[in-house]
Amino acid sequence: MLGRLFGIEIRLDLSVLVIFVLVAVSLASSLFPTWHPDWGPLLTWVSALAAAFIFFVSLLLHELSHSLMAKRQGIEVPRITLFLFGGMAEMSAEPKTPRAEFLVAIVGPLASFALAVAFALLASMLTPDDFMDRVVEDREGAFSALGPLATVCVWLAPVNLVLAVFNLVPGFPLDGGRVLRAFLWWWTGDLLKATRLAAMSGRVFAGALMAFGIVNLIWGRALEGIWYLVIGWFLSHIAAASYQQMLLRVALRGLVVGDLMRTHFESAEASTPLDGFIERQLLRSAQSLWPVLAHGALVGFVSQSDIARHAESERARLTVRDVMRPLAEMRVLSPTLAGPDAFEQLAAMADEPVPVLDGPALVGLLHASDIFRFLSLHRMRLAP
Repeated sequence: MLGRLFGIEIRLDLSVLVIFVLVAVSLASSLFPTWHPDWGPLLTWVSALAAAFIFFVSLLLHELSHSLMAKRQGIEVPRITLFLFGGMAEMSAEPKTPRAEFLVAIVGPLASFALAVAFALLASMLTPDDFMDRVVEDREGAFSALGPLATVCVWLAPVNLVLAVFNLVPGFPLDGGRVLRAFLWWWTGDLLKATRLAAMSGRVFAGALMAFGIVNLIWGRALEGIWYLVIGWFLSHIAAASYQQMLLRVALRGLVVGDLMRTHFESAEASTPLDGFIERQLLRSAQSLWPVLAHGALVGFVSQSDIARHAESERARLTVRDVMRPLAEMRVLSPTLAGPDAFEQLAAMADEPVPVLDGPALVGLLHASDIFRFLSLHRMRLAP
């Protein structure tokens, strides 16, 4: 986590380091030396690193604009995550109206357009009045006369413009796809149908990118071809995942954890010798998380992974209490928590059941698979 802005947690995925390095290396080893053959390595690398850093600040401002508009529309945004191909403002709920969806979606590209204009204006202040004429007459000479700050601004202006235009492509979940979804939602009155059509548009665009990547590979442009293939695959994946998430939200609407949790489970006594618990209970049941009781009161939980942390030679002298996780260290759910919110929380937790507590009383256990099982039996089968 990088910190907080306006109450929103800012996270950095490790994949960002990959693209940061690629951008910096590309600028320092290719573009900037071409523009400035007289620059030394130190100035070239400092300028390249500064440009790459400001580029990611631009991505953050793009996502932050989405988040602030979402909060203005009454939607909580707990975090922003920057990753390999940009970022994502993780909204706690879908916009409630097509108008809110449109405003949240369009503000990101507008922010990138504004940044492009700002960098272009700053570049114009740092370059001679006849810079564009000089570019036409002597491109290499015109660029070589730029200072470091002007060079960075000249690169950032079109980059932010491309970012804005790319995000306006009408393919969900890009911003343009969300604008398209807002229009389709307004037109059809059906958010799920609008999401399906916008996601199909996103997958078509992703397919076109991958096809163009294959063409580039055939033409011998391996690097460009691989990039188009990777970006196309990524967009196709997140388009399908976003539609799947929307299906889940619709299917779980009106449900709470109490409707989805398992209420039939066994417990273990805290004083039970660990070897006896393993032989008589753990190995004879499919249950993966066991509530631990002491004189009838819930004191913790134990699972196979908790036991595996202790050598087999130690287990004969240990009790269940010795290896359990105390109740205070467990993440728990309330039986009244809304189904969509529960699924979001489960997605961020370890792959094991989560205890459901009603006050001090344990009333159930909930696993992500329980939600899918409920949907398959009672509501709908999720489309691929």
